Amino acid sequence: MGTIILTGGDTAAVLPREDVIGMVDTVFKAWGDGDVVMPPKINLDMSRCGFDSWANAMPACVVTRNVAGVKWIGGYKGNAAKGLPYIMGIVVLTDPETGRTLAVMDAAYISDWRTGASAAIAAKYLANPGLGKVAVVGAGAQGKTAAVCLRHVFPEAEIAVADVAPERLRAFRAEMAGKYQVEVTEAKSAEDALRGAGAAVLLTTATKPFVEAGWVPEGCVTLAMGSYQQAEDGLILGADKIFVDSWGQAAHRGELKNLCDAGKIGEADISAELGFVAAGKRPGRANAKERILAVLVGLGAHDVLIAGEAYRRAVERGLGQTVNLN
Repeated sequence: MGTIILTGGDTAAVLPREDVIGMVDTVFKAWGDGDVVMPPKINLDMSRCGFDSWANAMPACVVTRNVAGVKWIGGYKGNAAKGLPYIMGIVVLTDPETGRTLAVMDAAYISDWRTGASAAIAAKYLANPGLGKVAVVGAGAQGKTAAVCLRHVFPEAEIAVADVAPERLRAFRAEMAGKYQVEVTEAKSAEDALRGAGAAVLLTTATKPFVEAGWVPEGCVTLAMGSYQQAEDGLILGADKIFVDSWGQAAHRGELKNLCDAGKIGEADISAELGFVAAGKRPGRANAKERILAVLVGLGAHDVLIAGEAYRRAVERGLGQTVNLN
């Protein structure tokens, strides 16, 4: 049997977004149960090569599903001028026993939807019951998937979206209503979006902190996602609890990196990795007033498990192109 090549369209055809939400939850629980083998992601900074870009290698094996592989994905700021997406990457699946390459597939669909699903699942475990309003800061591709997934988990919640580019925000609202049947409110600013929110999702490419502690309401869970610090130091250090998806990653990349480097925050300041909350082994929210910060840098295990399911379904349906690499 050869190696199957799957396009983004092939992957989307076999992976309804509702299924991805459940798979993300499954991986968080597996992580908490010790059923995931996953080193921290490896980052390649390509600025020294003269490019405003980066890439991550994210290997993982989900033991209970007998699936292993690696996601190779990055962000390329010059792509917009070339008519290309900011995020580009692939997932490679291999047989855990023999190392045979099972599949190579486009990573965009998987990466976008597992990111959106991660926000929804984190809010499921850490937000107050009866969540009334969600703030999404960043009207990019993953802001869309986060809004859709959050609406799926919290169908009654209002979703307010903010972005520094008004035209992008208008396009976001139109696409959400037309393509996903999800109504969102355009906020004038990130501060406006956060007003009265029970959950806030930070999904921007900002390289400097801009979200202030005073903007976060009592009882709100702030979901800080991505590769850079978006929340000001006071918001992070003033949180009642901090959860991470993986401490091994959060200490070196994303929202906490600068404070970790400065010695202002360490592993002892982390309440738990989210997987332990999902698996019922560590407590999450203790009361309705806690301001919680969840730092989600991204688990390669999510991508690998989802890619494994896409591969299985594609084989059943005869999708993809088969090539012989060996």
